[in-house]
Amino acid sequence: MQIILYGSLSRKLGKVLEIDADGQKTIKDILQELSTKEPELKPDNPNILVFINDAEASLLGGLSYRPKDEDKIAVLPVAHGGAQ
Repeated sequence: MQIILYGSLSRKLGKVLEIDADGQKTIKDILQELSTKEPELKPDNPNILVFINDAEASLLGGLSYRPKDEDKIAVLPVAHGGAQ
């Protein structure tokens, strides 16, 4: 399985991670493990968007989805801003 990290999320871990999908771990489990190296990847972070094979994760069961080896998971940081 590929995990593709965009923007600031790729600084510590790189842009593309190859991870063996064993069918047991959920996306939430995988993000929790990765968050030990990049805290922004915590599954409860409201400032990241997760896509599974180009579909927003909530359409496929959310973070409880169990990825397969052929899946591509994209994680994007949400940018906030505005006038003060």
